[in-house]
Amino acid sequence: MAGERTSRRENVHLTLAINDYDHVRDLVSGAVPVEGIDLTCLTLSVEEIFWRFSRHREWEVSEMSLAKYCALRAGGDETITAIPVFPSRSFRHSAIFIREDGPLDDPEALAGARIGVPEWTQTATVWARGLLQHSYGVDLTGVRWVRGGTNEPGRVEGIKLDLPERFDVSNESERSLNDLLLAGEIAALICPHPPDEFERRSGRVVRLFSDYRSVEEAYFRETAIFPPMHVVALRGDAVARHPWIAMNLFEAFTEAK
Repeated sequence: MAGERTSRRENVHLTLAINDYDHVRDLVSGAVPVEGIDLTCLTLSVEEIFWRFSRHREWEVSEMSLAKYCALRAGGDETITAIPVFPSRSFRHSAIFIREDGPLDDPEALAGARIGVPEWTQTATVWARGLLQHSYGVDLTGVRWVRGGTNEPGRVEGIKLDLPERFDVSNESERSLNDLLLAGEIAALICPHPPDEFERRSGRVVRLFSDYRSVEEAYFRETAIFPPMHVVALRGDAVARHPWIAMNLFEAFTEAK
């Protein structure tokens, strides 16, 4: 009828950046709609997603490093807010590498050692540091930490970070952590993706835990924790305009899973 007004609310247009997971594909494809939202989905590598969203907030909804999210919020950043959706979970006992002549199956021996990490706020390294401290009594303030690229030099922290002075953290920009480990200049390397020398199967670099699966299973039996690595974060301005999008997105992610 002419002049008749509709009460139908127009959908909100949002962009989501997320990696390709089987438990989110129905959301990305549109098979699971999000009530009140027209969702444009970008399927990108997590490295690209984290960098672009952490630094530039290029889209409204994003997969994000859980540790980076926590670090930003702890530092007072209220421009992002997360929903309890964890696209990636992984145990991280398997992420600690040593030389073949290193302290195999003896994590306590890393107390006071020099250990490499790609980034301080990389979630995998946060969980692994927590394991060393809480499960094996390693004092993290007694470790000399070295930040750098796992297989290529020059990696930098994804977010700005102001660490407490009690932590001894240096940066290595000339050589890779893989090379430092081979040279014996670090005792261990914590990284989610294995270093090149491990991938070559030369035997010169091995995992700290030789039977890591059994150790991880025992950890789960003891704690009931399946460690979340990534979270879904929303840009604060989008939530301020439309507070209801958080719950609607959560419900859609849950249905897709």
